Amino acid sequence: MTHPASARPTATRPTSARQRHRHWRLRALALAAGAILAPLPARADPWVPAAGTGEIKPMLRYFDANTAFSSKGGFTSNTVPGPTQTETQIRITGEHGLGHGFSLEYDLRDGFLRKTQVKGKKDVTTSAAGLRDQEIGLNYGLTQRADFADSVTFNVVLPTGTAGSLPALGTGRWAVEPDFQIGTRFAGGHAHLTGTFGPRIFLDGLTTQLRGTVGIGVSPLRGLTLSATAFYVRTVVQRHSIPVAADGELYNVFRLGGTISYRLTPRFAPFFEYERYLAGKRIHAGERFVLGVAIKY
Repeated sequence: MTHPASARPTATRPTSARQRHRHWRLRALALAAGAILAPLPARADPWVPAAGTGEIKPMLRYFDANTAFSSKGGFTSNTVPGPTQTETQIRITGEHGLGHGFSLEYDLRDGFLRKTQVKGKKDVTTSAAGLRDQEIGLNYGLTQRADFADSVTFNVVLPTGTAGSLPALGTGRWAVEPDFQIGTRFAGGHAHLTGTFGPRIFLDGLTTQLRGTVGIGVSPLRGLTLSATAFYVRTVVQRHSIPVAADGELYNVFRLGGTISYRLTPRFAPFFEYERYLAGKRIHAGERFVLGVAIKY
C-alpha cells in the first residue's frame, strides 16, 4: 500500500550554525556591493528642473596674468609681455525651473579689475570696480531621459559693465547667444559628458564669435565628482574698422579647467576649480582660481 505524497515524511538535513552564518554573511556582502555599485541618480546635463526648483552657484574667482597672446597673426600659444592684470570677481550662475520644459538660466558678475603697465620707466596702474556684462537666457528641453538630455537656449548678454572705464568692465554692446546643449551619463551613472555650442552675435553687427564648451566628469566615490572642461572662442566676423569702445568683442581663446566638488548634503556641494589659458589672440594669458558652492532648492 502506498502512501500519498503529502503523507510521506520529508527527509531534511539540519543546517549547522556555521552554514547559517556563512549564508547571512554572503547575503550582507551582496547587499553592500549592490549599494556601492548601484548607479547614481542618472541626471544628464543640461537637465530642465521642475517648476520652482533649481540650482544656484555663488563663487569667488581670482584671475592673474602678466603676459598676453599676440594681437597679430592667428590663434597662437606664443605670448608676449603685456600689462599685468588681476581680477577678483563675484560670480553667480544658476538655473530655475519654470515648468512645461522651460527653465531660466543666468550668469551674473561683479568684481574689481586692476591693470599695471610700464610707460617710460614708470609703472602705471589703473583699476575699476563694479558690474560686468550679465547674461540671462531661456532654456527649453528637447530630449530629457535619465541617461541623455539635450536642449536649446536663447541667451541675451546685457551691457551692464561700463566700457568707458579704464580698464573697461564690459563691451558696451548688446549681444545674443543661441546655444545647443547636450549631455549624457554612462558607466552606470558614474561618468558624464556634456557640451554647449553656439555663436555670440553682437547686435551692432561688428562681431560674431563661435563658442563651445566640452566637459567630462567621473564620480569615483559617492558625493565626489572630478571633472575637466575645455572652452573655445573664435571670432569669425569682424569689421576692419571698429570703435575702441568695442574692443572687448575681439578675442580668441582656448582654455582648460579642472574641478573637484563634494556633495556634503543633497542640497550643498562646495567646489574648487582651476583654469589655464593655453592659446588665443588679443587676450591675456593667465590662470584663474575659483571657490564656490552649488546649492539645490
